[in-house]
Amino acid sequence: MGRSTQVGRARSGKPVASRPRWASVTALVTTFALGFAVAFVTGSWTSGPDATQRRIAELQQDEARRDVEQVGALIELARGGRERLTPVLEAMAAPTAPTLDAVRGWRDVVSAEVQRYAETPSAGNGVNVARTGLRTAVEQLAAAVDGFAVAVTASPPLADELLGLARAQRTLALRTWSVAALQLDVISVDAGKGHVHVHLPAGPDAGTIPADTAPEGSG
Repeated sequence: MGRSTQVGRARSGKPVASRPRWASVTALVTTFALGFAVAFVTGSWTSGPDATQRRIAELQQDEARRDVEQVGALIELARGGRERLTPVLEAMAAPTAPTLDAVRGWRDVVSAEVQRYAETPSAGNGVNVARTGLRTAVEQLAAAVDGFAVAVTASPPLADELLGLARAQRTLALRTWSVAALQLDVISVDAGKGHVHVHLPAGPDAGTIPADTAPEGSG
């Protein structure tokens, strides 16, 4: 009898609540996640900004070295172009009309120069501006040569008008080159290579920007 009473009491009493297993797992995961977040924030606060700044500085140094190399290559290209193009420009400035054979010779020289600017290596804005200016000037000069080719095969008075247009295109090429040459001089000084004068020969009425008066190579 006594045994039945005890069993009855145990059955009639409220069961003791036990903590589910999933709740323990959830708490463990939450604790781990919070610890990881704190460690990440702490690590980012102590080392992240410094690492980012170092990486930015490295990229800037790489860009600066690349631009110095590109400036040197562009200077050599412009100097070579000045030597190759000067005879053509002087012949274009003659008061008499050129022969068709002479114009064909000009075209060979100028077309080869255009091809030298076909590639555009990655560089900073200063180098890109100078390179684009030089390339545009050479392309304008090629257009002038085409104008001379049409003019020498035309009959008067149209031939005279076409010659005038071709010479005007030549002048525009000289002006464009002078702007690019000034830009090249600026970035050459910034790159530590001193002043560089790669201006093409132009008459006093061409409207070109004159070269800097500083000595070649001076900083």
